[in-house]
Amino acid sequence: MTKVERVYRAIEHREADRVPKGEWHLDPALVARILGREGTGTWEDEVEVRELLGMDLVGLVPRGLRPDRSVPPHELDYRSFEPWRRHTDFFVFAIIDGPFQGTAGRMDFMDFLLRLADREEGVKEMAWKEARFGLETARRCVEAGAHGVIIADDIAYTRGTYVAPSLLRELFLPLWQWQVENLKAEGVPVFFHSDGNITSLVPDLVAAGFAGLHSLEPSAGMDIARIKQDFGEYLCLMGNFDLSLLARAGEEELAAEVQRIMVAAAPGGGFIFSTSSGCLGGDLPEEKVTALYRAAGKYGTYS
Repeated sequence: MTKVERVYRAIEHREADRVPKGEWHLDPALVARILGREGTGTWEDEVEVRELLGMDLVGLVPRGLRPDRSVPPHELDYRSFEPWRRHTDFFVFAIIDGPFQGTAGRMDFMDFLLRLADREEGVKEMAWKEARFGLETARRCVEAGAHGVIIADDIAYTRGTYVAPSLLRELFLPLWQWQVENLKAEGVPVFFHSDGNITSLVPDLVAAGFAGLHSLEPSAGMDIARIKQDFGEYLCLMGNFDLSLLARAGEEELAAEVQRIMVAAAPGGGFIFSTSSGCLGGDLPEEKVTALYRAAGKYGTYS
């Protein structure tokens, strides 16, 4: 079974030969250290490390993105997608900013929240522009080789959403649904990513048509067992391993947490193992990263 097939089976809520796993981004310095080399790793080194760790996917962002969106989607650089599609069998996710995150990035965050609460027309217009920009960027990523899309829209912190869920439903749910409908017409699955506690919005994400949900930050109260029970029929779950635990825990504790997550989320398919961050930074101990993925390989099996 290829990596692409394995990920598709998870998205389709079917068990594969094993649970698919992976992170969007690996820091080149971490890649080099895992291979016992100096400096930073090359693209070939990253492929080798992902194979070594048993990963099945990668996340890519087109080059040239600017917060002010002064570079339009057709002028962005999508060439990084080509070697992953041509020379590997990794499932390629395109990572694009969602309309909440994209609009917030264009001004002071507190000012954004206040203007949003006042339902200012200018902010709503900016959000629609962000949604259109994101959709066009995602379409071009698919043309360049992406198998799926992750809309990254950090709408929450550890205790809940930054603004009332009702406001998100009013102003942003229609934008997400519009993006998903258009991308599903392109034949690609669309995941939603947000850090923090988004429990109150999960039913709305299902209604919007998302195929999957990433992060599921455990330190923010995202109970993967409960979410699997309530929404596992509709969403492929991805993430839930706490990155801070990776830095402080011993190998036995890491393995126990991986086993807990697998028992809760893997049965019946519909689960992709990942950290809740999706990114492994250059400051992480390489031996912990290899221990984490060794445990994921051990416990991520289907009988």
